[in-house]
Amino acid sequence: MIEDPQPSRFELPMDDARLSPFGLYIAGKITARRLVRTLWRRRPSEGPALARAEYCVLSQQGEDGIIDHLLEAVGVGPGVFVEFGFGKMECNCLHLAFARNFSGLLMDGSARGCKYARDAYRWLGKRRIQVVNAFVTVQSLDALIEGRGIEGEIDVLSIDVDGVDYWLWECLEVVSPRIVVVEYNASLGDERSITVPYAADFVRWNEHDSGLYHGASLLALERLGERKGYRLVGCDSMGVNAFFLRKDLDAPGVPTLTTKQAFYEHRSRIERLGLTTPQQFAQISHLPFVEIEAAQDGA
Repeated sequence: MIEDPQPSRFELPMDDARLSPFGLYIAGKITARRLVRTLWRRRPSEGPALARAEYCVLSQQGEDGIIDHLLEAVGVGPGVFVEFGFGKMECNCLHLAFARNFSGLLMDGSARGCKYARDAYRWLGKRRIQVVNAFVTVQSLDALIEGRGIEGEIDVLSIDVDGVDYWLWECLEVVSPRIVVVEYNASLGDERSITVPYAADFVRWNEHDSGLYHGASLLALERLGERKGYRLVGCDSMGVNAFFLRKDLDAPGVPTLTTKQAFYEHRSRIERLGLTTPQQFAQISHLPFVEIEAAQDGA
């Protein structure tokens, strides 16, 4: 369990009259959510160790608890995160800024969302969170991060762009995350090693009206992680995000898992669509995919 490094203080940033009233509204929602969910924090009582670590304060599922658990296992480095594809009130790294006083970079393609997020975090005194409105591409990613003064080792990288997530992680070189959180597409199953082809302007809802055609399978991400020096350690129990640790870090209490061991079906899709995972894939199986091969020994 992590605690705030110092008591939270709500300080109105009166030096900037341009902060939006809606930013204040978002700040209030974040404050209320942190209070309620910190006081009423629930963890699953059964399942794999990573699933039992889950809790949610400002994340969508149980990612806050899993990231906390992994940071306790590997230790905290420079206290920096990078996340692209985030919600203004809900994302994987925001809790780190409040509970551990991390600095970080949040990037997203929504100009309005970034404006409101920037205002809200300033209302809350979190000026070390940089918010950048950008539609991230493989050509721009490293420069966007380095241009904000971030390079080398960071603690957490989170990727959730609902599209070319595989290709963005593959191209990233300017930072070396200790922990990587990346969304996988559970609709692709646990046996296929595939990803959508790269397109700089990829928008999932424009590609197929089901919204199921995006991202990469867990096996494809496991293979990419292996090539980049990371090991798969689990997924959240809702079947959304996969978690990787850099191999050089000593964390004997966090075992390496295979895709078969780590995979969860996407629970909300099964409940909301009434479709099994094979039925979900059948809706998009005619669309183009790129096969990701396993790394060769010595490669």
